[in-house]
Amino acid sequence: MAKKFLCSVADVWAYDSSDVLLFEGNTLMDTSLSNALSNTDVRGGKGNTLQYVFYHSADLTGAITNVQWSMEQLALSIGSTITTGSNLFTTETVALTAGVGTITGTPIAFKGTTKYAWVTYGTVVSERVAVDGSKQFTIADTTYTGNVCVRYYNYNANVRSMTITADMIPAIFTLVMKAGLYETDDLTSTTSQIGEVVFTIDKAQATGAFDISMTADGVASTPLNFRALTSTPTAAGCATGVKQYGTIQEYIYDYNWYDDVVALAVYGGNFELANLATVLPVYYAVTSAGTSFVPLYSALTFAATDGTTVDNTTAATRGTITGGATSGTVVVTITAKTSVELTIAVTLAE
Repeated sequence: MAKKFLCSVADVWAYDSSDVLLFEGNTLMDTSLSNALSNTDVRGGKGNTLQYVFYHSADLTGAITNVQWSMEQLALSIGSTITTGSNLFTTETVALTAGVGTITGTPIAFKGTTKYAWVTYGTVVSERVAVDGSKQFTIADTTYTGNVCVRYYNYNANVRSMTITADMIPAIFTLVMKAGLYETDDLTSTTSQIGEVVFTIDKAQATGAFDISMTADGVASTPLNFRALTSTPTAAGCATGVKQYGTIQEYIYDYNWYDDVVALAVYGGNFELANLATVLPVYYAVTSAGTSFVPLYSALTFAATDGTTVDNTTAATRGTITGGATSGTVVVTITAKTSVELTIAVTLAE
């Protein structure tokens, strides 16, 4: 018997409310979802017996750890915005002649108004020097000639930066996680990928918690921890829809939805229909496991006899039966594939 299982980490995509891709993670160390559900016993009557269990406070959480450095992923964690262009320290090698040198960049004041640079040379750890308007500076040893390392504060248009604010509000985003679905066969002892499982979290909000560890023998990772927020799919009229955190979808390669279908059924079975009246029955597909579902009517083929018609073309009304003008019993045939067919009798009554 073949057995299915998920393997390795999932690939991840995060989108904002305008469906703009925020980051893509394909080199992840781990991806996980965890669900917690609380419950309260409802008891009463003689002996205070358990009447039913009230389930509440569902909490879906997750974690994504990227093995690569990701500013975008970190920005979601703390709800920050990445900007381009910033002031930072720049290091360059400068040739000194008699203790005097000139830097190539444009220094700005680090603190206060005086422009400083920090020079490292010889056995001196660091010496602070003032830089004049011509970008020139002089070190204490006016006899020194040779190359030195100079560090100074300046503006760099290529720098990307974000601010870690004290009153951070983590970002809200849509998360899609796609993991490989594998199958192992006990008879042949082989394992192969047979499909994919896609987890979609409609509204996820980062927790703001992250831990970046830099060690001598390790690689720092970029973490993203989040909680799912409730979303309500759009519903017509007064219907509120079913509140949800997300969806789980299984996709099997080279699989047709009707491969496991062994029978078709129509709600109510055989029925009566007035002459020239119309009805759109509910059709069901029954699997070998005994489960049933409503298939796409566009995947079914309909046929009828003796003047009764079934819509095979219009998407919104496909499967609609229109009774003929003559009273009697007609046969309606529904086909999902060549080997699965359902025949029902429709009695036309004036």
